[in-house]
Amino acid sequence: MHFFTKPRLICWLLLTGIAAALFISYMIKPHYKRVILYFPHSSDSVRAEERYIPPSTESDFAASLVTELLLGSVHHTAERFTDPEIRPRSCFVRNRVLYLDLPRQVLTPKVHTPDFHTFYTLLQKAITVNCKDIDTVYVYIDGVPAYQQS
Repeated sequence: MHFFTKPRLICWLLLTGIAAALFISYMIKPHYKRVILYFPHSSDSVRAEERYIPPSTESDFAASLVTELLLGSVHHTAERFTDPEIRPRSCFVRNRVLYLDLPRQVLTPKVHTPDFHTFYTLLQKAITVNCKDIDTVYVYIDGVPAYQQS
């Protein structure tokens, strides 16, 4: 009895091909970074939510994190920070400091939202947990300083 029969060779070649294809697809596909976002819950508590963001430079990653926060939670019981169509005017990192400039409409949303201090506190918490290279967050509204905390 021969160990290397034609059916066995075909099976081993197919198995090796599948394993190689899986390995190559794993190495080529983009890897995502897991982040934790915090949203106010309707019962005066805070809900943590897990999301996956494509890794990028420090400034782009912080901007993606802020954009995800402004989009709001996927849970219907959590409150939004602002209207879902609002985007930051600018968001960048320089010398371990995040600068975030929001439009004036963030103060007068069309949907029910928590106060701005709650938004800032949860933004600070999300940045602290997910961006270890950022020490300080400066928030501006139409270019006017709103909050600064280390």
